[in-house]
Amino acid sequence: MMVVSNPVTGKAWGAALALCLCVGCSSAQQGAETPNEQQVAQPAPGESAPEAERANTPDFEKQIDPGPITKGSMREHPAGDAFVFDTALSEDGSPRKLDIAQAEARGYTVIDLGNSWVPYIFTEKTAGAEDVSENTYRPTYVGLANNWINEDGDKLKSHERNFLELYGIPPTLGVILSEWERVESEVKPCLEKANFDPSVFTRFEGTIAYKKATGAARKRLRKARWMKSQLDKGMRKQKIDKGDYAAAAEHPKLKLTYQRWRELQDEIDVITEAQKRFRCERLFHNGEKGAGKFEEGIYDSATTHALARFEKKHNIMGWGHFKRDNLDMLATGQDESMHNRLLRVLDQRIVAAAGIIEDGSAAQWKPKFRWKDKQGEEHALRDLASESLEVTVKALGLETPESAREQLDVLARLAAESAPAESEDEDPNAKKGKKKKDAKKDGPFANLLIAIKLPEKPEYYGDNMKFDVVIDRGDVWYDFIYDDEGNRRSQPRKRKPRFTLYTTYEDQRIPLVRWGTTIGSWRNELKDGKVYYKYKNSDVGPRVWKDIVAAPTWIPPASTPAPELLRRSWKDGKFGVRVNYQTMGPSYKSAYGLVAAYHIKEAFDKEGNWKADLDNGIRTHGSVDYMSILRRYSHGCHRLYNMNAVRLFSFVLRHREYTREGQMPLGFGRNIEHEGKTYNIRLASRGYKFRLSEPIPVEVTKGRIQGKRKVPHETYIEKPGVDYTEAPTCPEGVVCETGQPGEPGEEPLVPGATPGTPTPTPGVGVPTTPTAPTPTPPPPPSPLGG
Repeated sequence: MMVVSNPVTGKAWGAALALCLCVGCSSAQQGAETPNEQQVAQPAPGESAPEAERANTPDFEKQIDPGPITKGSMREHPAGDAFVFDTALSEDGSPRKLDIAQAEARGYTVIDLGNSWVPYIFTEKTAGAEDVSENTYRPTYVGLANNWINEDGDKLKSHERNFLELYGIPPTLGVILSEWERVESEVKPCLEKANFDPSVFTRFEGTIAYKKATGAARKRLRKARWMKSQLDKGMRKQKIDKGDYAAAAEHPKLKLTYQRWRELQDEIDVITEAQKRFRCERLFHNGEKGAGKFEEGIYDSATTHALARFEKKHNIMGWGHFKRDNLDMLATGQDESMHNRLLRVLDQRIVAAAGIIEDGSAAQWKPKFRWKDKQGEEHALRDLASESLEVTVKALGLETPESAREQLDVLARLAAESAPAESEDEDPNAKKGKKKKDAKKDGPFANLLIAIKLPEKPEYYGDNMKFDVVIDRGDVWYDFIYDDEGNRRSQPRKRKPRFTLYTTYEDQRIPLVRWGTTIGSWRNELKDGKVYYKYKNSDVGPRVWKDIVAAPTWIPPASTPAPELLRRSWKDGKFGVRVNYQTMGPSYKSAYGLVAAYHIKEAFDKEGNWKADLDNGIRTHGSVDYMSILRRYSHGCHRLYNMNAVRLFSFVLRHREYTREGQMPLGFGRNIEHEGKTYNIRLASRGYKFRLSEPIPVEVTKGRIQGKRKVPHETYIEKPGVDYTEAPTCPEGVVCETGQPGEPGEEPLVPGATPGTPTPTPGVGVPTTPTAPTPTPPPPPSPLGG
């Protein structure tokens, strides 16, 4: 949790705002009358308005030349005005309403806190350019972020919420406020009534792993009850007061009995108290309005799925077991939890508005790295994201859970003042062009822009920065994963794959971020109806990015078996088999996540002239399968967390010249037969394309080749213990690959899961059909699909 001091309390500017809204504050009136950028007064003859003057002009009455519109400008936003938060403007820190152009001219960063915000990759127009092009996934993104719809586009029930931060879609501030109000009116009273005891999570040490069979857990519960009865009996015999277990713990004749009981009871208490919190927060997927149907004190299926939702809600990457990270969050109070969620949402908005990416990962990797500015002064690598968040939190008075809760209400009143009389309905379920009768339909934060003086960016920033990427494959094993006796070989990786983005400034190559990623390895693949192992390699050598595609679509090859294109799910109260559009996309669950860049190998003739682009199906892309990025493999692609992929490619587009080509029409259709029924697949677009004016170089290193074999296998290898003389089979429970390429540009699919079993969606490299479990030792069962 970030704690910073603020000399201006939230109450001060909150009270000032209340007065302003009641009687009409002069700054708001001035903002409403401020000319737009075409009407801004020009300097008098002989008068100049240099950048330094514009950035430090406190007088809001003076009109300053804002200069040309850049890609990062918010001047074209329909709100027209932003609320400036700057303690240098007023003693109480109350916000001032100002024309967006004038706010930007004074060096403020305008941050969109409204419900219709989207990352740059989902914008439909470049600021200052005439290139409007509809992004068809934009309303879906907005609907998911606002809890209007679920992943299938259906309206959410009253108790349902989307927890998609880990998937690149943070909630809106309107969602945060409504959930915080629900915490006060419903969750806290529920926990109090249930005698919720968060201390059990801090005293427990260890891990509680989920096991599908619950017989052992029931036996443990019975044993704990029996041991407690024996302890109570011993306490009566030793004349120890009933319930005084602290005394029993110190008694020489009862100490051992107490310890044995406590070991069992602590684990049961963790599960029981967690179930209380999950029920009060309505995180169960079953029961009346998410209240749950579960066995108290038993880590059953319903509880493990509730834990998965809890982890997603709090941005925790986990395997679905009770471990220290989620135990600490379970022990965290409701207000502090909501405060943390609010700060994470603000971080996304601030980074997007400022057009920055440095998150400290490069600085951690290269703490001694220094770059020089034009004056020769040395600078260390920074964490611009954290610096900017700290400044914003201080300016808005959000340092503590208490002040943040109060200021959310104040910001909501500002948003209400900012709401236009009529605006296009962003609800994807609404008809196109339908006007709102009530601007409050979107709830709090329908529209709000704020302006903050953020830390100055490094000198290497510009509108058209020079980027390059290095993907270090780390330790690579080409040896087959089994020995001649069929035993699994140990193939440890001390050095994991890493993705690094660089910028070059004044002949200096400066690392900006360094993140974990994936490479290919051994995968199951179907050949002639039989399952083999096949090594799926990641291309090595120089490549380029030429295209960035938002909400990309995967097109299943004709050879893909029908069951892999379908999924079982609930819809309109009915359970059935449906086309698995989630994995095909566009969807945050798609094989390529929310955004992808294509790895292209350029071919040149002897004179160095470009001859052709070669696409081997390798991408850098987002993925919902975040656990794979921590320790697993892909089919050759380089996966990033969806939220990092969105941040990366939004940043690249903000600082590189491109052509907005928009939706790529597809018109793909296919009928598939399965169990006597016909299913119709229709895909209208490959995704929303940005074409870079100049390619970005990408170097994929060879890595450190481990083991005896120095080149990858090109052939199919028989699986140990499989009789290949039998009829072709695909083992039960294994998703088989065809091993046959589809048409150019076609990529593979991961099948859907049954209800209550989230679908793993690995990123896929070469155009083959997916994917059996990775040959690495399987992780413990997880509701997160890791």
